[in-house]
Amino acid sequence: MDKFQNINKSLNKIIGIILIILIGLIFYTIYRSEILYAGLYREYYFKYYVFLISSFFILIIINFLNEKIKLKIYTILISLIIGLYISETFLIDFKNLNSKTKYEHYIDLKQTQDVVVAIHPSHFVLKKINKKKLFPLSGISKQLTILCKKKENGKFITYDSDRYGFRNEDANWDKKNIDFIMLGDSMVHGSCVASDKTINSQLSQILQNKLNIKVSTINLGYSGNGPLLEYATLKEYLKYIDAKRVLYFFYEGNDILNLNLELKDPFLIKYLDEKFQQNLAERQPDIDKINYNLLGQEIKEKNVGLYDFIKLRRLRSLLAILLNKKFKSQKIESSEEIYQVYKDILVSLKKLSKNQNTELYFIYLPNITRFSDYDDDPNYEIYSKIISMVKNLDIKYIDLLDEIKSNHNDPLSMFQLRRHQHFNESGYKFVAETIVKKINQIENKN
Repeated sequence: MDKFQNINKSLNKIIGIILIILIGLIFYTIYRSEILYAGLYREYYFKYYVFLISSFFILIIINFLNEKIKLKIYTILISLIIGLYISETFLIDFKNLNSKTKYEHYIDLKQTQDVVVAIHPSHFVLKKINKKKLFPLSGISKQLTILCKKKENGKFITYDSDRYGFRNEDANWDKKNIDFIMLGDSMVHGSCVASDKTINSQLSQILQNKLNIKVSTINLGYSGNGPLLEYATLKEYLKYIDAKRVLYFFYEGNDILNLNLELKDPFLIKYLDEKFQQNLAERQPDIDKINYNLLGQEIKEKNVGLYDFIKLRRLRSLLAILLNKKFKSQKIESSEEIYQVYKDILVSLKKLSKNQNTELYFIYLPNITRFSDYDDDPNYEIYSKIISMVKNLDIKYIDLLDEIKSNHNDPLSMFQLRRHQHFNESGYKFVAETIVKKINQIENKN
């Protein structure tokens, strides 16, 4: 009997600790949902509210049950929790446990040189950082910048940012004639390849080596950008560039999803007003300051392996992948309103380019799953909608989905480790070669 009472007391203490943790997590969820994101992410956090509050009251109710029943329930619950963390432990890649993250690499390099981590403009979406007096659309200027960790060999990709925080040679901004402006997300930013292997660099190399044409490019691409961020970026910086062409890359994997998110940001949607601008090129010191502040927060949040373990990150990611495969046919399609907004953005991109005497090219980038066994994903219905939209707007376009399927025998070989969403060096080279070929065909026809 004494043994039973001792066990019961120990379990009560454990449950008491769990209740305190649940209360803390409830307040933390309230902070993120209502303060950090000002209620704009409330739907996303709703499931956390339900789970945490339900768990709290269930434990309270269990506490009033018969001691033996309570002991059995507590034993099952604690065993379940232990089982989850054992599963998480098995998912840890102990061989690469000491492998550094880009934030840890930053901390090491910072000891001997000036260096930063690329701060994506998307990090500011729906956040009240700086109370949105200014929304940065680029990174920290004139700094050695850590972009990502190469999946093939674990090496970190870095580049020297230009005067406005983009991935360019700074001197390009002083050139009078720019042949290509690149606009897009991580594919255009160059994840995760060296600077001489990005789309714009290989584009320049191909034209120089094969056609003996020397060209200049400005890359305005940034990882995480969606259509509204991309339009905003062009709106801010195009006026400083005397450019012949804008190559606008649409990525079917997440661009419409990103647009859904961007349209919820009260500051960012101001760019839908044709007259709105922040004059960011004149405010780079302020942009750098805000980005440095965010970098400090990123270091605190993402340089903690124990935090990932507590959140069961690996187990949750695995379950998300499995559920995504099982229920992929149940994905919610984007509303027609989103497509209408996207059409408005395309119209604005075309008008903005035309006003600067610049030719706009639309480039459709496919998702890697196009070439795997998940090609029946209903999200791919966006292809026909987007291509039809571009044709109706009389925008010159390059369909890389069609080009890859028609001209490449092993599409997966162009992606990192044959399974990651980003192209590898050969993939970016294929994209650059296709762009050169198709633009020559289009412009010679005209």
